[in-house]
Amino acid sequence: MLASKEKISTRQAVILFLTLVYSPAIRIFPVFSAKIGERAGWLTPILAVLPLICLVYTMNALFKREKEANLSDMLIKILGRIPGRILLFIYILWLMVLLSLYVRYFAERFLTSLLPNTPMPFFTFTILIVVFYVVRGGIVPLTRTTEFLFLAFSVIFIIIFMLTLTNVKITNLLPVTYYDIWPITKSTYSILGIWGYFTFIFFFGDKINDKEHIRRFGLQGAVYLVIVTLLLLIQTIGVYGYTIIERLSMPYFVVAKSISILDTIERIESVVLAFWIIVDFVIISVFMYIILSMIKSLFNLTGAKSLISPVTIFTFIFSFYLAKNSFELSNFSSYIGLPINIVLGFIIPFILLMIGKVRRVI
Repeated sequence: MLASKEKISTRQAVILFLTLVYSPAIRIFPVFSAKIGERAGWLTPILAVLPLICLVYTMNALFKREKEANLSDMLIKILGRIPGRILLFIYILWLMVLLSLYVRYFAERFLTSLLPNTPMPFFTFTILIVVFYVVRGGIVPLTRTTEFLFLAFSVIFIIIFMLTLTNVKITNLLPVTYYDIWPITKSTYSILGIWGYFTFIFFFGDKINDKEHIRRFGLQGAVYLVIVTLLLLIQTIGVYGYTIIERLSMPYFVVAKSISILDTIERIESVVLAFWIIVDFVIISVFMYIILSMIKSLFNLTGAKSLISPVTIFTFIFSFYLAKNSFELSNFSSYIGLPINIVLGFIIPFILLMIGKVRRVI
C-alpha cells in the first residue's frame, strides 16, 4: 500500500508529458511552422502525430512484460550491461544540457519581459532553489500539483484562443494545395523534437503504477496535442500571417498582447506570461527528477536525494556557459537540440524495440 502511494498512474505521467510540451511549444512551433510550412504550416501537427502514435506503441511494447521497470533498466536489459550503461550515460548528459537550457530560458524570459535590469543569476538561483525543495518531496506531490496546473492552463489556453478567433484571417491560412505536403512534412521537425519528451518520462517508469495503460492514455494524449497545437498555430499564423510570425521570437505572447475585450480589458499577456513561467517551473522540476532517476539506475544507488545538490549546482553554473545571449540560445535549440531530441526520443526507442525482439528479451 505504501509503495503504491509513492507512485503515480500512467494517466498522471501523460499529463506530466503534456505539461512539459507547453513551454517549448509556445516558443518554437509557430516560428518553425510558419518558416517552413508557410501558409499551410498550421496543418503540421496532423502529420507529426503519426510518429508520436508509433512512439506510444513502441513504449507500450517495451514495457508490456516489464511493469516495474524504468527505461534505464530496459536499456541495460536489451543492449547488455556495458552498451546499455554507455547509452544511459549519453541520455544523462543530454538531459543535463536540456535542464540547463530551460533554466536559462526561464531567466531570459524574465529579463526580456519583466525585469530587464536585474542580474540573470538572481532568476537562475531563485528557480533552482524552489525546484530543489520540490524535487526533494518526490514525484507524487509534483504530479498532483501539475494536474491542477495542467487543467488551469488548458482552460486559459482555450479562452485566449476564443478571444483571438475574431482576429484570425482566413487568407492567412488558405489556400492549401498538394504542393504544401512536402513543406508541411519538413515542418514536423520542430514538433517531433519536443514531442519526443514522451520517451524521457519513462526513465522514472518504476514510479509509474499501471504501465499496461500506456497505449490508452498515450493515444489520448496524442489527440490532445494535435488539437492544442492546431489551435496554437491557427491563432498565431491566422492572426498575423506566416511572414510576420516567422520573424518573431515569442509569437504567442505577441498575439496575446493584441487582445482587447470591449476596449476596456487589456494586458491579457500578463496572464500568459505568468502561466508560462509556472510551466517552466514544471519542466525544470520534472527534468531534474528524471536525471536523478537515471543517475540512480546508472550507479545502482538506493536513493538519489544526496545527488540533488550537485545536480543543482552544476545546472546553475552550466546554464551561463550554454550560450552568450538569447540568439545563441535559440540557435542551439533549433540546430542542435531538436535533432538530438528526435534521435533520443523517437529513433533510439524504436531501435531498442527491434533489438529486444531479435534477442527475445522483451
